[in-house]
Amino acid sequence: MADCETIRSYDQLARQHAAFQRSQQPTAVYRLIETFFHAGAPTVDIGSGSGRDVAWLNQHGYPAIGLEPSPMMIAEARTAYPGIDVRLDSLPELSSIEDASFDNVLCVAVLMHLPANELERAVIHLARILRPGGRLIVSYRTPPPEGERAIDGRLYTTIPPAVFRSLLEANGFQLLFWEEIPDHSRPLIRWWNTAAEKIRDWHSECV
Repeated sequence: MADCETIRSYDQLARQHAAFQRSQQPTAVYRLIETFFHAGAPTVDIGSGSGRDVAWLNQHGYPAIGLEPSPMMIAEARTAYPGIDVRLDSLPELSSIEDASFDNVLCVAVLMHLPANELERAVIHLARILRPGGRLIVSYRTPPPEGERAIDGRLYTTIPPAVFRSLLEANGFQLLFWEEIPDHSRPLIRWWNTAAEKIRDWHSECV
């Protein structure tokens, strides 16, 4: 299940978290979207937070909904971007989403908030909701200087890039792109961005 302390932090500090997210422009992620996502195809932003990326996706030709585990962040998103479709749901299960529902899945600044033992299940369900040939873009970061549990309570699990790449490949994904970049406003933080395509049905080996 999603980390309760992390959700509590986003609920309690929703206004501050949403304002910070809206102040940032993830140009590297948007570049990946424009390069790899299927234009005009059903899209979901998992962990949609402030609603910034759901709004951007819809404005740029990727009809999108958002999924978010924090009710207060959903309220912030709907206030800032009236009319966007944001729903309550979370990794690892994504229980409200049917199999093969989307051609594009975006997952930015989410996976590191999951406990390490939930990462594999999260990747399984990311594969489950994608159609064959669908594209996945994931961005996650290193922990803050204070360690895997930030001062505000949010969890930042360390995810070695090689481990994450292996999980993607084991669950039917082909890697299309991988990069490591610095966080421009926080010099001790680094981000890993990846794009992958679903080339094998998520349950094909279980049939």
